[in-house]
Amino acid sequence: RDERVMEEIHWYGWFIDYWMEGGLMRDIFTHKITTPKHWGMLMQPTIYTRAELDYDRVVGDQVVTPSYDPHCTNGDVSGGCKPIAVVSAEKLRDFDEGPEETAFIANILKNDDRIGQYVIAPEAWNCIWKELIQRGKGLRTVYQRPGFVEDDYNFSREMLEEMMKELNRLIDKYSGSAWNSKPTANRIVALLKVHRTQIKKELGDVISGRRKLTSKDFLGPEERRRLQVKEEEETGNSTVSWKGKNNKDSVEYFNDLEHKARAEKRKKRRDARVKKRVEERREARKLEQNRTRVEGDASRVKDGETRALVANKTKVEGGVRRLKDDGTRKTDVDMPKRKRMTE
Repeated sequence: RDERVMEEIHWYGWFIDYWMEGGLMRDIFTHKITTPKHWGMLMQPTIYTRAELDYDRVVGDQVVTPSYDPHCTNGDVSGGCKPIAVVSAEKLRDFDEGPEETAFIANILKNDDRIGQYVIAPEAWNCIWKELIQRGKGLRTVYQRPGFVEDDYNFSREMLEEMMKELNRLIDKYSGSAWNSKPTANRIVALLKVHRTQIKKELGDVISGRRKLTSKDFLGPEERRRLQVKEEEETGNSTVSWKGKNNKDSVEYFNDLEHKARAEKRKKRRDARVKKRVEERREARKLEQNRTRVEGDASRVKDGETRALVANKTKVEGGVRRLKDDGTRKTDVDMPKRKRMTE
């Protein structure tokens, strides 16, 4: 779980870059522009391990030509992947800012030539928001989780510091000269600055000890080891490093499960490839058999036509010879008559 959080931090920034840059292929963890091969592997995170997805391992020092996700270039997403606006889910479900964010979304839809005519009247927008958000008649949100609020989730110092690094990277990038003239980039920066302020406060609370961490919180490897050592020193026992059956660490246990799942998926993919090759070979044999049969039929037809032509030719030639013979005999008979007549 801890490893997943550290990776999700980079997924968060990568997701924003993906849409803002119109589907430009980048590595998730280094944010470097990557190759279509590496991109295809990144799109299957349950198949490949983190080590197998390492940028230096797959791409190395080769020169990379910028490429874009085919879904963004072949028309799967109308108008391409670059956003026409950026909305905030946090603002939408906030009881103070929710109505304004709802109106922001509605106006975007209303100004779209394709669907604007179907947007309901502005007088109903606030009513819709109240029914969905305040009265909870829409899809479930974190507000509907029983027994939990967002502040119940604590993150370790190293995780929060990694979040700060990623937020700073995004804010610096999209407030730069290449982006600060775009309304979408300005909205991204404004929203991320709010997030950064919240993360900075939480980090301060963790460092000062005002926010106490336990073994059930999201802890990075360094923090987890630190808590384990601290508990062992104070009590002689530690609840931080959880043990499962056969005294096996739970992290290793779930890693084993994940590796087995990946191995099973690889086997299924391999079996699918073998099955496909067998079917292709079977189909190729059928095509070859059909081709041979057609060629044989054509050859037999050609031979038959040739024999028929030869027979017809022989028949015609025979007829011509008979005509010639008859003409010759007739001439020989008539000749004495003509001779007597001329005499």
